[in-house]
Amino acid sequence: MTTISKSYPTASGARRVWAALAMAALLALPVRGSLAMGLKDNVIVTENTIKLGDIFYGLEGDQDRVLGVAPRPGQDMVLNARTLLRIAIALDLPWRPTSSGEQVVIRRDATVIGQSVIEDHLKDAIFKEGYTGDFSLRIPPDYTQIVLPRSEPASLEVTQVSLNRSKNTFEATVSAPSAEKPIQKFQVTGTIHPLITVPVLRSNIQSGEVIDANDIDYIQVPESEFIQGTIVDEQVLIGTTPRRFAIAGRPLRAGDMTTPKIVSRGDLVTVILDAGVLSLTAKGKALENGSKGDVIRVVNTSSNVTIEALVTGINEVRVAAP
Repeated sequence: MTTISKSYPTASGARRVWAALAMAALLALPVRGSLAMGLKDNVIVTENTIKLGDIFYGLEGDQDRVLGVAPRPGQDMVLNARTLLRIAIALDLPWRPTSSGEQVVIRRDATVIGQSVIEDHLKDAIFKEGYTGDFSLRIPPDYTQIVLPRSEPASLEVTQVSLNRSKNTFEATVSAPSAEKPIQKFQVTGTIHPLITVPVLRSNIQSGEVIDANDIDYIQVPESEFIQGTIVDEQVLIGTTPRRFAIAGRPLRAGDMTTPKIVSRGDLVTVILDAGVLSLTAKGKALENGSKGDVIRVVNTSSNVTIEALVTGINEVRVAAP
């Protein structure tokens, strides 16, 4: 005997089946007139209401018919295929969705004030309270954007600023677009991070390459992350060379740099003799390596006399008249 078993859909499965059948039935309803209507893409509204013409193109009339309240400025509203179908049937429109995935996303146009603008206004207010030096701010994520109606300007005012210098914190009241017209108003508490300006290299430099002013750029480092011994005076870098390969944009410490050897043992050098208002030159041969500012032994190639001379440039030394 062959046993035939039957399986029955669960309650949730049955609901999905009925929903699909209902959608299919609605799609099969007769449509009046032309099928030239369609859904608009990238719908952006500026007013407080959503109108029929905001959603459909190809309407024969009723473009200004109000369907409902628009989303808040800067926010989105999604009308899915089922909602759009109900609108079309209720208003006897010649349109039907081609699939259950069709939708319209409506965005309410807005004036958006970003984090950098908010922080710049807070910095100005903190500076006016007497906080000196360079610094950055850290504010909670909830206060990094202000959204206003599109008709409002992208402006704000900071008032009631108080500082805690021992903890480097602040409190302030932010009103947008102004303190007189506070459509958005909130109190923000944040932290102040003092910054130290540090010279860095514009590009990577090999050991042996001499650094000049054109090689130097600047970055700002939070005081809390500053490492003792980091070079903060660009003059300390000029005329030096990295002991090892130096990477652009990274702070350098004194131990990372050395004075380059600009005279090598055996090099022919120009010997400059300072004699009052006169300067005499002679040819010599370096008996030692030397960096700028070093005193090395040099032999005069004409007289074969060995002298001590101060290294003043590449293959250049200088001696004073006795």
